[in-house]
Amino acid sequence: MKARGFVVMTVVLAWAGVAGAEPRPAQLIIWGGGKDTAEAEASLGRWQQRAKMDEWDGTLKVAEGYPRIVQSHTVPGLKPGFVVVVLGACEPAAGPKVLETLKAFEPAAYARDVTWAEPLACPQLGPEWRVLQSKSWKKKDGTLTAVLLQTPETKEPHAPTRQALRVMLRAPDGQVLGLDERNGEPAVDEFAMKPGFIPTLDGAGPTVTYLTHEAGCTGGPNVFETRVKYGIDGDTLSTPERTRLLVDNTHNCDR
Repeated sequence: MKARGFVVMTVVLAWAGVAGAEPRPAQLIIWGGGKDTAEAEASLGRWQQRAKMDEWDGTLKVAEGYPRIVQSHTVPGLKPGFVVVVLGACEPAAGPKVLETLKAFEPAAYARDVTWAEPLACPQLGPEWRVLQSKSWKKKDGTLTAVLLQTPETKEPHAPTRQALRVMLRAPDGQVLGLDERNGEPAVDEFAMKPGFIPTLDGAGPTVTYLTHEAGCTGGPNVFETRVKYGIDGDTLSTPERTRLLVDNTHNCDR
């Protein structure tokens, strides 16, 4: 896929360093790249398209000036002869956690230990979601990736834990074909007496079952259960739903 319409920042990092920045050990978070600038620009274009689709929204944010294209021979620790797309430079101890989050969305991402002559600029995790689990299913027409997310733990009684299942479909060339997200509270629902959000990343594809409420009467709300089984329909993300009424309180109205 050719990258069109993107402003590409090509940075050659001379080993002379940057004024005011002392060379230091770092871990580079690398999205991809190739053997020449054209391949790196195409990789950067894929990042920008997927970021525009909010694929990792709320889980990871790169610093200002990133991602950037870097000639590998200018950075000690990288193998010469490549042009890579760098998402950030982290403290060595911080890099693995960032990479773990990124690989939930893009398994081909990787990190390298280097000597870095610029100020560190590590991608920021969160703040809305953290990754619990992810899985991909490669099909003939594309790849389904499901990422299970959860809100950060809090002691606030009015801020219950929530989970979300974010499902993406990408074509064999990496182009984003569709994205869908469902979220809810995993705790047991007091009206239905069953979990309010149940994601499944087993089997032939991801599924999610969740509860919703609508106005009932004095006995409480009506509770509905919706189940979504994700799949691929040609070049489209398929999201067939099955909804059933679990709790009917319409007959409990005061007369």
